[in-house]
Amino acid sequence: MGSHKAVTLRDVAELAHVSQSVVSTVLSGRRNGIFVSEQTRENVLAAAERLGYESKYRTTPTVRRPTARVGERGSNLIGLLLGRRFGGSLFTDIFYGVNAALSAHDYHPVVLDTSAETYKEAADKEAECLEYGRRSGFWGIVLWHEGGSANVSLIRDLQREIPIVAIDRRVAGVNLDYVGTDNFQGAYEATRHLIDRGHRRIAHLTRIDSTDSGVERLRGYQQALTDAGIDVNPRHILLALDTGRRLDSRALRDVFLAPDAPTAVFLLADYWAPALLADLARIGLKVPSDVAVVGFDDVVQPGLDVELTSMAQDFEGIGKTAGELIMRRLADPGAPTLARVFPAQLRIRKTSPPPAAPSGRRSAQPIEEPDTESALAYS
Repeated sequence: MGSHKAVTLRDVAELAHVSQSVVSTVLSGRRNGIFVSEQTRENVLAAAERLGYESKYRTTPTVRRPTARVGERGSNLIGLLLGRRFGGSLFTDIFYGVNAALSAHDYHPVVLDTSAETYKEAADKEAECLEYGRRSGFWGIVLWHEGGSANVSLIRDLQREIPIVAIDRRVAGVNLDYVGTDNFQGAYEATRHLIDRGHRRIAHLTRIDSTDSGVERLRGYQQALTDAGIDVNPRHILLALDTGRRLDSRALRDVFLAPDAPTAVFLLADYWAPALLADLARIGLKVPSDVAVVGFDDVVQPGLDVELTSMAQDFEGIGKTAGELIMRRLADPGAPTLARVFPAQLRIRKTSPPPAAPSGRRSAQPIEEPDTESALAYS
């Protein structure tokens, strides 16, 4: 070990237990037609660092500075990574907010759509958009993170080169500026609203691979029930899986035909309201006379023919604050990381009416239905 023999690509490959072509792909940042998983990429980078490998591709990452500083004239682009599937005011209000903050300094947002059929595909698309932002010389990125634990290493590496501000969802293990909503408080108030309407059996529709915002909304729902002296029924925590808006009608029917059937549902997001109401209607239950519903986001959903009670997020305020944080970090790359959290506001509409005199809830009907792809289960 006393010699100073240069570490080679082969040495890194042997330590990482991969081929030299994989090492070259990872360290060069090129795809070369080779698929490299996030875990393999992390192993290669760790091996290169451990051996002190000096790659001809790699340079010491530095925070990039714009050609035009904040307040000066310039034409600089900031990437806004956001899935258009959310649609409506969410998408447009975030854009308008970001644009308002950036345009004051002659910077301009470029929207990169991360929408896909499944969450895994959305994570892959997010990685492509992040790489595109890097190649295109964006001066910063406002990121609605799609990937859960995916893309963490890529985001961490890119953060060393350009400012990134996370909105709505934090990126686990990466110290980013963040702007979002108080999800715990919003879920607590949504559930409390249903309790105040007289409901004691309240279901919650969430995701099995939930983001940190989803976890906080689940916690808020559970805490509101506990504080009201209501036991949390695990059968009433419904898990929407990785197939978009589709729900498993059979599993949902099992829950709503049971003797302890919920009389209300709190949704992780308004996104699932049309599918939920359609499936309830198919088993003979009406909203709100049989089942009350409260959503989260306050975004109008296509195909929904009733005004939905929802916890509203200030998407324009979130976007504007995210843009301001990008400008702040461009001006001072070493500034301390900041988090800005907005309260959610309850918007009461027709899906959660005040309590009425007992009239006897209409029974759900166990009708026959074709099999549907499983996208809903209960614990």
